[in-house]
Amino acid sequence: MPAENLIEFPTRDARAAINPVVRALLHGMAARSIRYCHWKSNMRLADALSGDDDIDVLIDRRDACAFHALLAETGFKPAVSRARIGHPGVFHAFALDRDSARLIHLHAYSQVVTGDSLVKAYRLPIEHELLDDTRLMHGVRVPQADAELVLFAVRNALKHTSLAEIAMVSRHYAGVVAELDWLRGQCDVDRAAKLCASWFPAIDERLFHGLLAAIGTERAVARRIRLGFRVARALKGLRRVGRAAAFLDRARRIAALGFSRITGRRDLALATGGAVIALVGPKAVGKTTLGTALQTRLGEHLDVRRIHAGKPPATPATWLLHLAIPLARRLFPRERPGEYEKPERREKSPSLLYVLRMAMLAHDRRHLLRKAMRAATAGTIVICDRYPSLTVGSMDSMQFSKAQQARAASALKRGLMRLEEKFCLDLPPPGLVVRLQAPLGTSLTRDRERGKEGGPDADAVERRRALESNGDYGSAPVAAIDTDRPIDVTVRDTVGAVWNSL
Repeated sequence: MPAENLIEFPTRDARAAINPVVRALLHGMAARSIRYCHWKSNMRLADALSGDDDIDVLIDRRDACAFHALLAETGFKPAVSRARIGHPGVFHAFALDRDSARLIHLHAYSQVVTGDSLVKAYRLPIEHELLDDTRLMHGVRVPQADAELVLFAVRNALKHTSLAEIAMVSRHYAGVVAELDWLRGQCDVDRAAKLCASWFPAIDERLFHGLLAAIGTERAVARRIRLGFRVARALKGLRRVGRAAAFLDRARRIAALGFSRITGRRDLALATGGAVIALVGPKAVGKTTLGTALQTRLGEHLDVRRIHAGKPPATPATWLLHLAIPLARRLFPRERPGEYEKPERREKSPSLLYVLRMAMLAHDRRHLLRKAMRAATAGTIVICDRYPSLTVGSMDSMQFSKAQQARAASALKRGLMRLEEKFCLDLPPPGLVVRLQAPLGTSLTRDRERGKEGGPDADAVERRRALESNGDYGSAPVAAIDTDRPIDVTVRDTVGAVWNSL
């Protein structure tokens, strides 16, 4: 049977609303007879299927191997928590939607662990019950509405047993009430109460109805807390961690989340590690624009950092010298690096001041790129604007050839040149070089549209073109991107090239 016929959609519009990546995953599960259901938050199932919300699927553990093989076939890549704040039996994976250049986030559960969202201290052994009795919604397997209402009520009760969780759930509580109303409209509440009592005998029908009433009243915080602790006591035999361990684990997770919020860093990283992505090319070809696009698209879910190899920050060894740079620019305007980009100046012997400046830059750049390599090894995707090449004289690279070193007038200058060469040759290679290309006319137009003070510098754009276009990056993989196209097409191809390299 063709894969596209394995899942029936209620309408053609419903079929069109499903993201192609998600559709391929659903068809694959149907073709392989993988038992699954989208087990929670099905009021927002349409958003999950379109890729606008996370996908939460419960998978029969007996089908885990087939499921993981399917994920690889459909382009999903596993991700892990860098702070180790994941949960047992919960698996994260991401795939790229090539059309929108956005990531699709999948949560796959092999067991139902729940409770407060930070610790998930309870294991509810009802996986087979959920998978054995499903219904179709938008062509997707979901639990029966009675079962989903029971899970919704228990999950919300347990979220009212810690102060941190109460604060978190209260921020958007109107959405909780809306989902409860939706679930009530989907099922017979009395039948759900009986189902709850059969799954969890210590939660009788009276407690279940009282819990629904408290959840449905936004101001009934005290009553929800009281009933939450009653439910917690009723399910104490299903705790996967003790109270003391849960308290310590919660504190650790709050600290990790606080650090993430303060630093702007995401906790999730691809299990295969990160990479340093070098965006190179002539002036005004879109390096900054595409760097921002990569940070926005990939950084929505994953840990992404941006750096600029052309402007490395000062290090402890050079910060005193950096303090003198503004004064040196005013006193020696002809010694600015831009002056040495001019052919007539490059033919002359460089001054000691310029050689010192290049050695400082090479030192600071090496320090920055070594840190970037360490971060990438730990899982961060580092987006680097510009990157040194192996070509002598090209932008951000070694500036002094062996012949220039031999002709140096003083031992000090010769020593600084050799030091700059050592720093430049001692750099980690990038994981991917994205070589951006555009016609000269396009670059001149973009530079003109920037509106910089003093107007566009056409000579600088043309002069630097050769310096920035011909870099040799050795064995590092290179992806050529034509930026003389609509921005959405360029972004799509750039994000796709980077994703393929990770």
